[in-house]
Amino acid sequence: MASPKVKLQLCAAASNPGDLPLDAQSEILLRLPAKELCRLRTVSSSWRSLTYDPTFVAAHRTRHPELFLAFGFRGESEAHSVDIVDLSGKLVRRIPRGEGMGDSLSDLRPSLAPQWPPPRTELLVLRTRLDLVCFTSRFHPLALWVLNPATGAALALPKCHSEDLETRLQGPFYYLNGGVDWYAFGRVANGEYKALRITRFRNPCRQFSEVITIDSSCSNHGMWRETQDPPAFVSAGDGMTMRRMEEEMKCVVVGGVVHFLIDFRYPYNNSTEMAVEPGSIASFNLETEEWMAILCGPAPVRTFVQDNIGKYSYVSLDIQLLCDLNGCLVTVHNIHNTSMDLWFLLDFKKGLWVKRYNDGRMFFRRGMRIIDCYDLRTGVYTSLLEFEAGTHSRSVGIYTGSLLS
Repeated sequence: MASPKVKLQLCAAASNPGDLPLDAQSEILLRLPAKELCRLRTVSSSWRSLTYDPTFVAAHRTRHPELFLAFGFRGESEAHSVDIVDLSGKLVRRIPRGEGMGDSLSDLRPSLAPQWPPPRTELLVLRTRLDLVCFTSRFHPLALWVLNPATGAALALPKCHSEDLETRLQGPFYYLNGGVDWYAFGRVANGEYKALRITRFRNPCRQFSEVITIDSSCSNHGMWRETQDPPAFVSAGDGMTMRRMEEEMKCVVVGGVVHFLIDFRYPYNNSTEMAVEPGSIASFNLETEEWMAILCGPAPVRTFVQDNIGKYSYVSLDIQLLCDLNGCLVTVHNIHNTSMDLWFLLDFKKGLWVKRYNDGRMFFRRGMRIIDCYDLRTGVYTSLLEFEAGTHSRSVGIYTGSLLS
């Protein structure tokens, strides 16, 4: 809420914006949240011009470094959208299928109309932490979209494999012979975005990786190109393509590096058989487009799994990769659904893990519509929000950008 003084100045400026110097107008408007600024753009042409200025947008993002949740929504009419919600559970913006988002829900710009998935499908939002939202479709796994929630513009990436991969496999992708196991989306040092796709084929039984580049303005893209095969099998869906990505956290991007939990049930290397320790991680550098050395998980986790592998399946000994807490890769070990250990990676080269419990906040899904929050600093556990019916909260991303277009 703006202070009474700010409201008074805004009223005066609304009657004649020229009464206030530009820097004073800017200082006042910078205090307001993005949603209010979008509405105030209709007050005067000077305010509209000011709040569209890239310098103002950047300054506003610095003043209001809010985190938002992004998830898929499908209404009773089967039309779907991407919803942006703040951490109080309030709907901030809904980008509907086939429409470009302008200043408000009623200000649509057809020129920005994204090529969305067809109706009667489900959107799966990747677990990113960026100023863009990336999503795919459960029933169209080769399709991938990149969305700018500030403008509503969406970029549809090519629904095909790289030419090299199709040549090597002697034909295009066939659904019955494999599936997409994972997508990952991140940003590299030069501001470009890259998407990584892991595809598993049954014949031959192996996984392939491909990467594509999206420019910094999210207005153009290249073509998919094949990279090195993963050094070991990353967690796969066993025929239920995309389901693992939707319901589990086996992949996370931290600092331009994609980390995958290696599937211990597939101790396979492209050239020779290898012993893969449980809890190990395969990492792909989006900058160099190369796989890095396999990272061993925390020693106590490996010991725990080895001691219990005869009593429980590897899947039931739940190990997850948590999106970065304070810039660290975190392994979460859920011990028989009674407690959790959080292991922070402090040194990748040395494989140094440290157990901590006092950094950041964790979000939990309870059922399919409720998200709870646990503050690791204070130890306070609260119910954060409950999604409305039709919301697909199984796949939730974090949006860090400004909602000012």
